[in-house]
Amino acid sequence: MPFIRAGNLNVFYIEHGIGRPIIFVHGNWATGSWWEPVLAKLPDGLLGIAYDMRGRGRTGGPDSDYSIPSLAADLKAFADAMRLDWFHVVGHSLGSAVAMQFALDHPEQVHTLTVVAPAWVDGWEAKPIEEDRQRELKANRKLFDSTMKSLFPTVQDEHYWKRLLDEGHEQRLEAAVGVIRAFDTWKPGNLLQSIQCPKLVIGGEKDLLSNAQIVDRAREALDARLVVMPGVGHGPNIEATEAFLALLLSQIMPGRARNQSPMGS
Repeated sequence: MPFIRAGNLNVFYIEHGIGRPIIFVHGNWATGSWWEPVLAKLPDGLLGIAYDMRGRGRTGGPDSDYSIPSLAADLKAFADAMRLDWFHVVGHSLGSAVAMQFALDHPEQVHTLTVVAPAWVDGWEAKPIEEDRQRELKANRKLFDSTMKSLFPTVQDEHYWKRLLDEGHEQRLEAAVGVIRAFDTWKPGNLLQSIQCPKLVIGGEKDLLSNAQIVDRAREALDARLVVMPGVGHGPNIEATEAFLALLLSQIMPGRARNQSPMGS
């Protein structure tokens, strides 16, 4: 499994395929492993790359302030280290915020932007109790497992799911608490409309975290196409991989996907 030096990080990543690159950005309490089912099913002509963000997974390096702009700068350093000039960007949950901020900061490098279970784009007025909740999740593995299951209710592969939980729970506490503070201050709002590349927002019908209001606000702020996937929660990429991939391909390979009739709204 490869590592690459990017800024002050030794970044762990996985990749699959050969062709036009896609960088996949995972969410909080997660790693690049969350993209494995998607990477495995990518068609010929695409190179999928999923990395572990700072403070998570096997990526090594110091803590930062874990703000969204800082995490987007980490993505920039990783892309530069990989010598990627122009690529598709796909972000899930926390990763959606990182992807959106990267597209704001470096629009010339983003071919298409796909945000999955999007973050709050107008800021989240986090209360101190939310930071305490992150500490509880780190301290209490049983609570962590049950909380994650409530957010991703339809995951079927129990062995894979357990590995995701094991990897995710190793996340540094500083990174978990940093997310709460980051969402409190990240408020791009309608500035996101300045992103000119093709944009797609994907939500889950049963998502308890990125609910319908949050998903629709992201669509509005980005001026993007929106698809809400029926019957899934906060993780369309792991709960309904094939349907998710069809939607993604409709975004990044519209000619190929035209005959696959992905769901839309």
